[in-house]
Amino acid sequence: MKKYITSTLFCFAILHMTYAQGNAYAEIAQITTRFKYLDEGSLYGKNFYFDSKWVKAKLLRADNSIVSNDSFLFNYDKIDRRLLITTDFKNIFEVDRREFKAVLFYWHDSSFVFKHINFINDKDLFQVIINDNGKYSLFKVMRTKLIKANYGEASFYSSGPSKSDRYQDIPEYYIFFPNRGYKTIFFLKKAAIERAFDLDPDIDKVEDYLNSTGQKEYKECDLIQLILYLNKMAA
Repeated sequence: MKKYITSTLFCFAILHMTYAQGNAYAEIAQITTRFKYLDEGSLYGKNFYFDSKWVKAKLLRADNSIVSNDSFLFNYDKIDRRLLITTDFKNIFEVDRREFKAVLFYWHDSSFVFKHINFINDKDLFQVIINDNGKYSLFKVMRTKLIKANYGEASFYSSGPSKSDRYQDIPEYYIFFPNRGYKTIFFLKKAAIERAFDLDPDIDKVEDYLNSTGQKEYKECDLIQLILYLNKMAA
């Protein structure tokens, strides 16, 4: 995943060179509010992007400063689209979405960049998969739906999540074209991918590539390889 994230990571690296960590706590206090759902058990469940453990991260603020401190742990609530931060899990805060542009998560040996794209909407965090200015880019938004547990033919209702509830992740992919227009793909099927490129000058390359695979349905890795192929052909 690291090799696909280009200019966004460079932005983080350059800005971090001039950042002093000493005022990180003060900066976080300015841009966060207490997470009001803590007492409802909402910390437990697969609605979080990192469901096994919280992770370290760097935050790119609206003024292009970097907030970075190893004492901070982050997670992202995929259902309510909240970026959360804590140091002790007793006090958890929500980062005001208006106060940051992007976040770089570190998980095991991988890193993940999520950013706001306000001209699409001002709530989602878009995961950067491929970011190549002047060529094709690929972003993803994960929609997570809560599916309540069923007991017999009746649904079980409660004020909070049940251990028997499950969450379904539904990815949306956003392809940005060299002219900076974009199309959304909801299903990774051949016809859906071709429709996304139907008015693009590279539609013939897309069709040739898809025909060469002999597939009708695709995985995320296949879409990544298609975008990388188009960018290589444009080099």
